[in-house]
Amino acid sequence: MPPPGVPTIGPGTTAVVNYRAPDGSEHNLVMMSEPGTPHPEWKALQELRRLGVPPDQVLEVHTELELCDLPGGYCARMVKASWPNARISHTAPYGRDTAARQAGMAVLSEHVEQLHQLVSAPQRARTHRVPLPPPGSVPPLPPMVPQQLAAELGQLFGPGLFRFEQRAVARQGVPDAVAQTLMWVGLPREFPPFFWAQAQEGRPIPTLAELAAERGLPPGPDFGGYLVLGNDYGRQLCVQYGTAAVVAVDIENPAEPPRFVNTGVPEFVRCLAVLARMWHLRHGLTPEQAGRWTTDFQAQLLAADPAAVHTPESWWSVLVEQLWDGLL
Repeated sequence: MPPPGVPTIGPGTTAVVNYRAPDGSEHNLVMMSEPGTPHPEWKALQELRRLGVPPDQVLEVHTELELCDLPGGYCARMVKASWPNARISHTAPYGRDTAARQAGMAVLSEHVEQLHQLVSAPQRARTHRVPLPPPGSVPPLPPMVPQQLAAELGQLFGPGLFRFEQRAVARQGVPDAVAQTLMWVGLPREFPPFFWAQAQEGRPIPTLAELAAERGLPPGPDFGGYLVLGNDYGRQLCVQYGTAAVVAVDIENPAEPPRFVNTGVPEFVRCLAVLARMWHLRHGLTPEQAGRWTTDFQAQLLAADPAAVHTPESWWSVLVEQLWDGLL
């Protein structure tokens, strides 16, 4: 166990998936959280696909922590969509707001410690979260011209970058900073498990109302006021007309309030670049090393866009929370 006071990520969670093999025998697949990897449920999905297990032969999914409905995973949505016949159960609840989620993590930590005492196993690390630096203590990054941002993203994503044509962003009301960033810099076509771009060659970037109509969904009353950049598997990441802020909107549940992501598209791209630059370095770290990684990551987000982590329920704050808890 690390000494008290050392930045340390939490133990994460475990998923146990029970499935039926072609010969009729039942098997369990156990996946655990590891720093720098997707949620265990997503790793189980990849492994069952590799094994050729039909989705309807997945019988049960038990997780230590209740399936999340958050950026970086949306595991509840993924499990229900991928394994329609599976019975779902969990040990500890995981609520919809920060306080409820942290209460769930505390229940899980107690449960895990009791188990380890019963079997005399080494203890798993408890989260020691470092708070965000005080406002003003991290100097903001100087603005970058689109060409500089383009060079940085090009190094990180290479041919996986999607740049929009001028006619695709030449819509009435699209702010110039948005159009310039999408044309010159672009967005990663896919950066799982975080973001997938709305990358369709030769068509205008759609409004949320247009995307809802394409999918046969009833549009929310203000869906015409959002321009869709892509999605995070659970929600559409959009530019909000008027503010030019990036927000995550639930296209299937218009009554759900949007989740703030970034001040604007350039800031969103910079924060994605921070994550892309650091994400692979997290893999294989010890809980203390990952604690230092997370401390550094949240400071870099703060420098790129202070508003991104200003409130605990913003998109980036919820990702940082999961990183501290050892879920990603």
